[in-house]
Amino acid sequence: MLISLFKNKWLLIFIGLIIFGTAGLARAQTSSGFEISGWVPYWRTEAGVASILPNLNLFNEVNPFIYTVRLDGTLNQASAITDQNWQNLKVKSKELGVKFIPTITWSNADKMHEIFSDPIKRQAHIQAITREIFANNFDGIDIDYEAKYAETRPYFSLFLKELYEAVGYNKWVMCTIESRTPLDSRYLKPEDIPADIEYANDFKEINKYCDRVRIMTYDQGRIDLKLNEAKGNPYAPAADKDWVEKAIRLAMADIDKDKLVIGVPTYGYEYDMFTALDGSGEIQYSQLWAFNLGYATDIASKLGLTVIRNNAGELMITFLASMSPEPSIPLPSATRVLSWSDAEAVKQKIELAKSLGVRGVAIFKIDGGQDPAIWNVLPSYANGNPKVALKPPVIAMSENPSGVPGGGTDIPGAGASSGDSLVMPTRDLEYGMRNEDVRTLQKYLNTKGFTVSGSGGGSLGNETTFFGPATRSALSRFQQEYKITPTAGYYGPRTRAVISSM
Repeated sequence: MLISLFKNKWLLIFIGLIIFGTAGLARAQTSSGFEISGWVPYWRTEAGVASILPNLNLFNEVNPFIYTVRLDGTLNQASAITDQNWQNLKVKSKELGVKFIPTITWSNADKMHEIFSDPIKRQAHIQAITREIFANNFDGIDIDYEAKYAETRPYFSLFLKELYEAVGYNKWVMCTIESRTPLDSRYLKPEDIPADIEYANDFKEINKYCDRVRIMTYDQGRIDLKLNEAKGNPYAPAADKDWVEKAIRLAMADIDKDKLVIGVPTYGYEYDMFTALDGSGEIQYSQLWAFNLGYATDIASKLGLTVIRNNAGELMITFLASMSPEPSIPLPSATRVLSWSDAEAVKQKIELAKSLGVRGVAIFKIDGGQDPAIWNVLPSYANGNPKVALKPPVIAMSENPSGVPGGGTDIPGAGASSGDSLVMPTRDLEYGMRNEDVRTLQKYLNTKGFTVSGSGGGSLGNETTFFGPATRSALSRFQQEYKITPTAGYYGPRTRAVISSM
């Protein structure tokens, strides 16, 4: 009816953009508030779930740290998703509308390069991820692939692009990546900065293919030489707010603010601080281990120490290593330095995120060992019982091989719809389109034995709106069977004529 009212196709396109652009804007407004997400680690599943469940309404998203990657690129459940703790968290998340998006963590640089640079292995890895998402009805997936080689950068970007094409039409692709310290803070003199420095992550490409980009602004240690010098000793924070701001402002140059999320720690690190043994008089640090708040407060209590807030905004205690209840490593004469994040340090990062106008914060980690006062901080910033918003409709302009202006324009809803009996689309469809007509085509191909996908998105009962490689392949097989040329996987007049005659 709309087509009969507007004979001019370009006017129809304009109307469609207004209608669906408004729908997209409405969604953006619904989810434009400040977001809080939290990681729950598999090594403390029971304690983590028990801690977050009563406070789940304060979160927009929860990330169970479940998956690791085997050497062949298949996924391993470090903690089974069928574990009752995870299931309880998943059910409660669904009730509250909190996105339940598990994390895959991987840090084998050699294997990542091998798999991402090989198209077949890369696709197999993507299929493994896709199967888990759809088989378990996750709201998306969180990719936390760390310590990659710089030479892997273009292949990792390609992996994210293809993963987003496979699941991004209605599932969320979250990316958790390492922070960057500005080069003029990593090196004291401009001449010290290497001319050929390269990074393992392409921020601009990551910005294209990730719905959220969580910057791991923690584990700072001694990486910022300017702050080390300015703040004096002892200084070895998990995350100084000043350093976090530097890292986020750097990321903002290439990543949209409405996608950027600040990673916030709830733990700390223990160091030995000592004078260099070479006689230079330089103060050096040796990192010992990470710890939760209770470890530090217990030591402070045993030794009768006063906990102070240091110039990094964290809590801190210092004492002679020889006094420690723990082993004196590496030097008994060293000074122990413990610096950790509490509820106030978390609040500072949230205030920073709001002042910078980024999307929100991601808390690492909720495992029962975080400062319990965090539950008094988050309510002031949480949206409260957020509902999972649908992803915005994609309005894509595609070329029509026939050359008719507007003939290949992708306007969701135009053309035929599907019901109990399929009414096939009356317009051309091609690779890259996203609309309901593509879903109808997938349903037709699946019911006729030309399976789009054996499982997950595109499988029977899970048809999608995305015309990707699997849809093109299935349509091509259909065309070969019925002698439709060319067999290019393009849904045009010849293919429609054959289908209508059947």
